[in-house]
Amino acid sequence: MRITLSSCVLFASIFQVFQSPSIYAGLNQFTEIDSVGKWSIEQKFSHVDNKVECRASMKGYGTWFGERIRLDENGEVLIPQDVIYKNKSDVFSSLIEIRKALSSCRASLLYIRE
Repeated sequence: MRITLSSCVLFASIFQVFQSPSIYAGLNQFTEIDSVGKWSIEQKFSHVDNKVECRASMKGYGTWFGERIRLDENGEVLIPQDVIYKNKSDVFSSLIEIRKALSSCRASLLYIRE
């Protein structure tokens, strides 16, 4: 079997792609896949139970998900007691769009915003 320079380059390129951390984005950890206004949409695929999970939260109100203004499993707004926010319209103005984005996210591993 003769190995050419082009086949070595091709193999090295493929190897490099699979070594990239971005290839594992969303695998067993939440990764931001979209944003709507001040809201962030995150998705995670669990290889243990083959399940797609999605969540939405507002940026800027905490360093981790539990500290942020967010939506629960039923699409209702949760505001942690420690969070003080001034502009309620930031929270409620794009809820319909956020709920649609979450629905699209939960429908498939391939996220396509409608």
